[in-house]
Amino acid sequence: MSTGSSVSDAPRTARERRREQTRRELVEAARAIIDDDGVDAVSIERLVAAAGVARATVYAHFPEGRDEVLRAAYDETGRVLLAHARASAADLRSWQDRVLHYARTMIEFSASPTTGRFYSVSGPALVGFREAGGAGSRGYREDIASFLEQARTDGDLRADADPAALAVLLSSSLRDAGIAAATDPSSAERYIAAVGLILDGLRTTAAARSGR
Repeated sequence: MSTGSSVSDAPRTARERRREQTRRELVEAARAIIDDDGVDAVSIERLVAAAGVARATVYAHFPEGRDEVLRAAYDETGRVLLAHARASAADLRSWQDRVLHYARTMIEFSASPTTGRFYSVSGPALVGFREAGGAGSRGYREDIASFLEQARTDGDLRADADPAALAVLLSSSLRDAGIAAATDPSSAERYIAAVGLILDGLRTTAAARSGR
């Protein structure tokens, strides 16, 4: 009789844990190099030196070499960005403040010259187009959709608003704003202010009048 467990529920072996740890260390080494010197500085030789592993170890974990490491670093960078947005938004009261905070987090991060530029400009070109986007993009869409859905339920968002569709449009626009901010960091505040105006337009008339 089945116990309802699966193979994935089984405890990981010591070898599996070591493998996962080595993979994480290689990804973090790539991210550190990008943060210090930009994506062009990432090479197998530099990864070997930074992570303290053999060249063969890199290829054992990333058979496609540098490009595969960079794809993993891109996804991890998205997860870090999303975690930062979530942690800081938890104490904000209104849906509008939360969405605007997510926008600020994305755009200001993208304006940084190394990691931000990698996430907004060079990273997407390296990983190629993916319909669902990376971990950060998916998380942004899901979180913004949940904020908007709750706002509509509370009567703070226009009743004819489609939270899921708006989340796609907003998150896509934030990526474009991030690209612009990566090219011209001084433009970041303009785009953040523009997001605020868009959100103002989505509020219900009653909510806008009361200043909620």
